[in-house]
Amino acid sequence: MSKRERVIRTLELEEPDIIPIFYYGIEKTGTAYQAFMESEEYKKNEKYIKNSYSRFKNNWVGDITVQRFFNVDLFSMDPFRSKVKYSIVQSPPGAPGCVLETAGGRLFKIKPQVGTGKPYLWYMDGYYKTPEIRKKYWDEYGKPSELIDDKINYSPKVWNEYVESLSPYLYPMANLGVNLHEALFEGMTMSRVMYYMRKDPKHIHEVMTEYTKTGLEIIKRLSEAGVEVAFYGDDLGSKGKSIFSLKSFREFILPYYRQLYQACRKRGIFIIQHSCGYIDNLLPDMVDAGLQGIQALEPAAGVDLANLKETLGDRLCFLGGMDSTKILNFGSPKDIEEDVKKCIKAAGVGGGYFAGPSHDILNVPWENLLVFHAALEKYRKYPLNF
Repeated sequence: MSKRERVIRTLELEEPDIIPIFYYGIEKTGTAYQAFMESEEYKKNEKYIKNSYSRFKNNWVGDITVQRFFNVDLFSMDPFRSKVKYSIVQSPPGAPGCVLETAGGRLFKIKPQVGTGKPYLWYMDGYYKTPEIRKKYWDEYGKPSELIDDKINYSPKVWNEYVESLSPYLYPMANLGVNLHEALFEGMTMSRVMYYMRKDPKHIHEVMTEYTKTGLEIIKRLSEAGVEVAFYGDDLGSKGKSIFSLKSFREFILPYYRQLYQACRKRGIFIIQHSCGYIDNLLPDMVDAGLQGIQALEPAAGVDLANLKETLGDRLCFLGGMDSTKILNFGSPKDIEEDVKKCIKAAGVGGGYFAGPSHDILNVPWENLLVFHAALEKYRKYPLNF
């Protein structure tokens, strides 16, 4: 099968020739990527792909060296760059040394990365703690839906050339470019979101409506370009529990997810969502609303991949689930190999599963990544007989 055929077959919840691989990424400021750059594997897999369509000088599809090393079938990347023109404001009142992202209200600060000391943009706090603050900045810099970049060319020619240039290596899926739930609680702060859910629910719905409006317009443009798979990142859980209760999720989040999911399905786009944390209690509602794939499946947060496959596997595709927090960081070679086998055995039977780590890779020892890579290749073959 081609990479695309394997991806589509798996998203259709059928068994392909081999289990496809998806990984979330390697953080380039972490120790794992620094070790990778010094390795023979980097030299063997180094690859940059250029295209001719871009209005940006010397633009290329990108560096797919890590993707080649992992032999991925599916990866989240597209030629449409930043779809929303986010404004960045230096040091707003009361937040010295920070920058403010005005569309969502999130404060960031550049500080050294753990392990390498390389500069990294860390999330610090939410700034839009009142409706008045949000209105002030949205009036001055624009609402998210007013910041969609109209200069981006969402043409089938651009997308098809992009896909074709990547076809020997992987099949790309496009990013939606918005994250409703994260933007809500990171921009407003968790405590203020919970306060307004009780005291001023209209405010929460107004914000969610604006974020959703932005996402729906981006889905429309991706569809016009011919995109087949969309990837949407929006964290919903923490360790052992979802961030908000099921009741609050159903009232304030799910109706807007349903709009995004259904817009994708109406236009023939598979919709896959990333979420960290424990989300087992939310997934049945998300699937009923139209979600087709879920990525991360974080075991360190208590996600039960085997149970999710048993209860939702006839309607939902699973991506990831291999422990990148504990086992990949601190486990022995046997621990890593057994974790790969366990996840493939739990979710790979009958198709509908992409093998891969539960999150991006930060400071994983390089020798552990080599073991992990070898185990993926060893156990991804059908029929599964281990």
